[in-house]
Amino acid sequence: MSVKFKDLFPDYQMYSNDDFLMNKVTYNLLKELSYKMPKLLIESVQARKGLSLDGTFQNMANVVSGHTNNDKTKHWGWDFIIRDFEEQMIDFQELKFHKFMDCILDLKKFFLNPVKDLNDVFEEHDFGYRLTEDTEKPWRCINPTVIMSVDFEEVILSTADLCKQTAEHIRQAKVQLTRANELRARKDAIRDCLSAMEALMKHLTNANDIDHADEIMRADKEKWGQSFIVKDGIILWNMFHDKYKDIRHGNFTISEISYDESIYFVDKLLAYVKYISACAVAAEKDNLIF
Repeated sequence: MSVKFKDLFPDYQMYSNDDFLMNKVTYNLLKELSYKMPKLLIESVQARKGLSLDGTFQNMANVVSGHTNNDKTKHWGWDFIIRDFEEQMIDFQELKFHKFMDCILDLKKFFLNPVKDLNDVFEEHDFGYRLTEDTEKPWRCINPTVIMSVDFEEVILSTADLCKQTAEHIRQAKVQLTRANELRARKDAIRDCLSAMEALMKHLTNANDIDHADEIMRADKEKWGQSFIVKDGIILWNMFHDKYKDIRHGNFTISEISYDESIYFVDKLLAYVKYISACAVAAEKDNLIF
């Protein structure tokens, strides 16, 4: 039995649709899926010998009707079934979002490469989720504002006036995380966050390198706070240089970074950038007062 979408994302109705479709489907998305899926079914039936195309398509249409609470199709013949299928897919516009998501999981079995083929459609329509091969977590959220504990936009705004280079690196990391199902994109996101941190530390201390910046910051507890927090920056920097050399140097064939690890590291790096930005702004205000 497939995992229910509501069990994976119980708060999905609270998500914003500003940047991605998080709790609704559009007519254009449903129309493209209703056009694409029959084509994928043809490929599947041709590869799996012995299947009846019309009979399999009728079964597929009936899976959709089970989720849309419509009657099963009574038609035989491709041209008639496809009309029923398209009409039932469009009905998801008026139904709860989780019904659509559960239906997609039940339709995967009809296609040869459902994860890749359907994700291609989702990407074209700024859909906030991607299918995975993980049976326990078949859906993955790609919206950085949902999966991150640190708000990307908040960090971008807080660093833009301090160091434009840092803000730009963070913008790039946000874009990369929308493709976090790809190893290269995960590494790119981490690399952009490391570069953002490096640029900010050097800029705020007028240092030539990050090691010198770390020394200056740890020596000024009044401005930068406790050393056990301040040292996190250089610890993360050295860890990636020692353990994940390929992330900094562009070779993407050495180390593996899981999806969950990449989210953790990006979150941690952004939290550090946010912290030292706040320290810098507070120190600047103190200087203005005195």
